[in-house]
Amino acid sequence: MLIELQRRLVEKAPAFLRPPLKWVPFTVQQRVMETLLTRAFHEAIADGDFDFLAGRWLKVAVTDLELCWYITQEEGVLRVAHTAPQVDVSFSGEANDLILIAGRKEDPDALFFQRRLKIEGDTELGLEVKNLLDSLDMSALPALIRLPLQDLAELVSRVRAAPVTDAAHGNSVAL
Repeated sequence: MLIELQRRLVEKAPAFLRPPLKWVPFTVQQRVMETLLTRAFHEAIADGDFDFLAGRWLKVAVTDLELCWYITQEEGVLRVAHTAPQVDVSFSGEANDLILIAGRKEDPDALFFQRRLKIEGDTELGLEVKNLLDSLDMSALPALIRLPLQDLAELVSRVRAAPVTDAAHGNSVAL
């Protein structure tokens, strides 16, 4: 019963969140994203690990939430924009899949080959971005980011792994 409630929550959350998120002004999204990126990647930014993004643009799209950001590095700072002069590489996927990747519950390569994560554009740049994200130490993230992300990723992972119950007959059904 609880897992079915959690399943509905995980499955319906993007559709529920999409309308109010459309009303959030981009300047607010930008401030939130830049703050989160700065906090999450503080060490990597300070070490120059994002220097390869200088003058290049990464598009990140959360398809089911209809959100899209363009990210670059300028003078040692990650910047988020509403548009970009060009897109060098694009990462797109649904919210729950991106949460699983960020929470280290799913391998980006596996999702790519399952066509649940799309990477388009400069493959070398895309590989650099993916490898950098894979190499980051989750324990170095601020607890304010790390703990909710891990909890959310655990919930999505648990729900996806649980068998679906046929409510009419009380039987488990394979997906």
